[in-house]
Amino acid sequence: MPGPAVDISTYRRTRKPRGRPRSPQWRLRIWQFALIAGVVGIVVRLYYLQIHQGGDLTSKAYVQRQKTNFLVHRGAITDRHGLPLAIDTTRYDIFVHPRLLKVSKEEAADKIAKITGKPEDRVLKLLNGRHPVVTVAKHLEREVVDQLQKLNWTGLDIVPRPFRHYPEGTMAAHLLGYVNIDTAGQGGVEQSQQETLTSTGKIPKPQLDGRGKTILLPHKGPTWDITPPLGRHVELTIDNSLQHLAEKELFAMAAHSQCSKATAIIMDPTNGEILAWANYPTYDPNDYSKFPFGTLKNWAMVDVYQPGSTFKVITVSSGLETGKINEHVTFSDSGAFSIGRRTIHNSHGGNGTIDLLHLFIHSSNIGAAKVALRMTPKEFYDKLYDFGLGRKTGIDLPGESKGLLLNWKRWKPIDQATTGFGQGAIAVTPLQLVAAVGTVANAGTWVQPHLIRRTYDPRTGVTEKWTEPERRQVLKPEIARHVSRLLADNITQGSQIAGKSVPGYRVAGKTGTAQKVREGGRGYIHGQTIASFVGFLPYDDPQLLCLVAVDNPQTDGRWGNTVAGPVFNAIAREAARLLAIPESYKTEVIKGKFAGPDGKPVPLSEAPSVKYAADLQKIKKQPDKPPKPVNH
Repeated sequence: MPGPAVDISTYRRTRKPRGRPRSPQWRLRIWQFALIAGVVGIVVRLYYLQIHQGGDLTSKAYVQRQKTNFLVHRGAITDRHGLPLAIDTTRYDIFVHPRLLKVSKEEAADKIAKITGKPEDRVLKLLNGRHPVVTVAKHLEREVVDQLQKLNWTGLDIVPRPFRHYPEGTMAAHLLGYVNIDTAGQGGVEQSQQETLTSTGKIPKPQLDGRGKTILLPHKGPTWDITPPLGRHVELTIDNSLQHLAEKELFAMAAHSQCSKATAIIMDPTNGEILAWANYPTYDPNDYSKFPFGTLKNWAMVDVYQPGSTFKVITVSSGLETGKINEHVTFSDSGAFSIGRRTIHNSHGGNGTIDLLHLFIHSSNIGAAKVALRMTPKEFYDKLYDFGLGRKTGIDLPGESKGLLLNWKRWKPIDQATTGFGQGAIAVTPLQLVAAVGTVANAGTWVQPHLIRRTYDPRTGVTEKWTEPERRQVLKPEIARHVSRLLADNITQGSQIAGKSVPGYRVAGKTGTAQKVREGGRGYIHGQTIASFVGFLPYDDPQLLCLVAVDNPQTDGRWGNTVAGPVFNAIAREAARLLAIPESYKTEVIKGKFAGPDGKPVPLSEAPSVKYAADLQKIKKQPDKPPKPVNH
């Protein structure tokens, strides 16, 4: 049965109109945003890789495309006159592939052993081992390699290697350092100038693909394939003759005194150049692995000690510079001086009323303490810091210590007083003391000590860098000259032999005999001292400054005058002649005596290298093993 009729017009009016199809633009917007974000990310990433990290990645790729065993010669290290102290030569390592040999292993071992000098049974054992490649010899000379090449064996590889050689053996070992098995410099100039010594300049290194074939790159100029390039040469400030002299005299006294260690530093105070620097005990950088690690370090710039009476030079200079004392000041020295509940003493009793000259002549601890106490703690501290104490000198060697200088806010009156005579709140390296006293010698200007004179290209000889040391004014010139004159009169009028036995020259200087501090810094070791002397000449126009320090001597009273003094005298006499330093006055040595600057006869002291020649021969055989101290 048909249903009721439907009014179509009514249906159309009441039915909801169908919506238009939704636009897909929102999807397009998402994809557009994602695409733009991806492009921006790629651009940012490319910028980061190519611009920000471009240099590092290029360097890594450059290294990756090179062999690590390219024959590269380090630059030479020479003295100031060009005499070689460290040079590179080519040596050869021998590798054998046992399975590729066409002869029997017994025959191969026999011939290789005869040519290389290696034990035949050891070579045969290597060839019979399980390794596919064995090293049968290292560091062979060219003559030996030529004999091996004549065998024309397959399976025998000869690989050239750079080999560092020190033609002077143990001389200046602590200054030069050594090169380890990875051809990296360790200690001394070898380490501090590693980049310079291995720099090949504009000669491009060959780059290899994954199969070891050379990648051809456009370049002009010399190529690696013609000759292996040589690194930059480094010229030191030291003089070969002076270095030999310093080591000879220092080592003789070290053997005689049976000390633990010793140093002698010779410097030109006008420009900070180290002319010689001897350390005992020493080592041979050609065979460094046979020496204990403690022997390899340069203790004279690493270890600190309380300098004792040599420090009075700095105390008096500081007091004059701050205006707390003047040239005419006097002190009462009864031999003992109480500060709170502590009392300080002189080593030789009282001296009555003394001026600055007699403070030096009698080495008065009381006088030095009273000078120190005239200044405020901050004034004294600031002046010591100006002298370079409590901070590194900045010498061009690795591992320098900054010494110890306790902050003035922590000083007690007794600390300030004892610091005045080189104990208390101060401990220095021998190098720091050389630079500080050099300030007095150089008219009040502190000059940074340095060992490197220049670096230059060995192919052209053109100097690429001269060392320009730091300078700063610490004392007024007139104050420095006055202290120099006091130190010269100290030598002339004093009873010590240190600095006096140098015919023709007026030496300015001061001895020191410092007690050794116990480990941990509390108290002193009974019977152990560090004997030292520091002086310069001529006093009115200094061209040579020398410090000698001997740690724990067992002879000659353990005094700076009797232990360090003879070493200084011998070095200064010969060094002045070698450097052609004009004499202060004319004199002649007759029957072992000469007239001093005041006209009084002075005995010429015998050089330690002559006086103790037998002892010197002993330590030359075992320079790494200092004699054991004698118990007294």
